Amino acid sequence: MRAKLYKISVLVIICFVLHKIPISCKEKNKSLDFIRGAQIELSKNLPEDEDVIKLIEPYKLDLDTKIDEVLCYNPRVLDKRESELESSLGNLLADVCFEAGDSILRSVKGSPLDFAVFNYGGMRAPIQKGDVTIEDIYQLMPFENRLVIVELNPDQVKALIDYLARQHQAHPISGIRIALDKGRAPKVWIGEKRWDPSKSYHVLTIDYLQHGGGNMTFLTQPEYLYVSEVKVRDALIRSFRVQDTLKTGLDRRFTESNEE
Repeated sequence: MRAKLYKISVLVIICFVLHKIPISCKEKNKSLDFIRGAQIELSKNLPEDEDVIKLIEPYKLDLDTKIDEVLCYNPRVLDKRESELESSLGNLLADVCFEAGDSILRSVKGSPLDFAVFNYGGMRAPIQKGDVTIEDIYQLMPFENRLVIVELNPDQVKALIDYLARQHQAHPISGIRIALDKGRAPKVWIGEKRWDPSKSYHVLTIDYLQHGGGNMTFLTQPEYLYVSEVKVRDALIRSFRVQDTLKTGLDRRFTESNEE
């Protein structure tokens, strides 16, 4: 669903309800005599209500101006289907959020972030070549997901790595490198060091996954949890605003063989 149409629909509902329903603070003894309902098909053939159109027009004009704001330039199409195990789009999303999450964790706990994991299905649209607008970000990330930080114990980190290896999909990751080797235990680097199976790690993700979405149940009982007020969409908008041109690519952070 296009973000613009979604927001306009919400405004229509709110304005229509406030405009049509009488509100009073006086106590009155009223009884409900009957309820009437009808199914209305939402399509382009639905007649417009001129009163509602006039009512929302000022809001629509203001919304159009904001959502069409150009944030930066994208030199090529970024699509999550670029390759089997990673994509330039996923790398960009994960890196931007990692930077935001690292800043958050340092401010609330004084600790650096170790790595970030998101889900392939959360990216809902590509970013086309050309000017990138706020509407493009809403199409990419139409959900209200917030950034959360969890501290995972060694068993939970292993479960996360096993999940990524088993899924064999281009889930956005940052701060971690995984090299698969024909069914053997993958080689893993977190930051610049080899993964320590006896260590706990701070991981950035989103609230949906932390609640067990995508079968990531290993995120649901962390040793530490911080739920931020920063939405993924807002982190992207803030980062893109200060860039002239998007720079991203494939860097072998998730590979099929371990040549290192």
